[in-house]
Amino acid sequence: ATPERLIMHLIEEHSIVDPTYIEDFLLTYRTFLESPLDVGIKLLEWFKIDSLRDKVTRIVLLWVNNHFNDFEGDPAMTRFLEEFEKNLEDTKMNGHLRLLNIACAAKAKWRQVVLQKASRESPLHFSLNGGSEKGFGVFVEGVEPGSKAADAGLKRGDQIMEVNGQNFENITFVKALEILKNNTHLALTVKTNIF
Repeated sequence: ATPERLIMHLIEEHSIVDPTYIEDFLLTYRTFLESPLDVGIKLLEWFKIDSLRDKVTRIVLLWVNNHFNDFEGDPAMTRFLEEFEKNLEDTKMNGHLRLLNIACAAKAKWRQVVLQKASRESPLHFSLNGGSEKGFGVFVEGVEPGSKAADAGLKRGDQIMEVNGQNFENITFVKALEILKNNTHLALTVKTNIF
């Protein structure tokens, strides 16, 4: 079977013959496909077809739950997920949207980013958004390309979980900024939060 054929098989009524086809496909597709984006593009096309929408959403949820590293660290696949999320919003599939957000948040790995500033006055080279007054955590909104922060691996969309051992999950924006500006040594614990 050609790769196209194998991708097509994802949405056919194969449940009786091969109930684990989708899981098996997601485990093995790397051996016969150039890029996971080939699958992503098809899924976005199929999502437009009413009768396939539920099935496509089930495939994406399985994929995120079982192979989150296919998305994390792959900018094209991150964009695919963002687009898919927007489609769920547009079609008011709020239950599925919640499931997707929960799965992504649960699967994202925490990582350490260490930054050293020359002085307290030195710029951070990244911008923030969020804070407890907005009802959510503190996120990296943008990172200056080529800066120390970018080299250290800080990315747009990272949620800052803690800084120098201090919890950032429920902190005001002003307080978060103050901590980041007033320390020359910053040990940040962050996790990817695509949304």
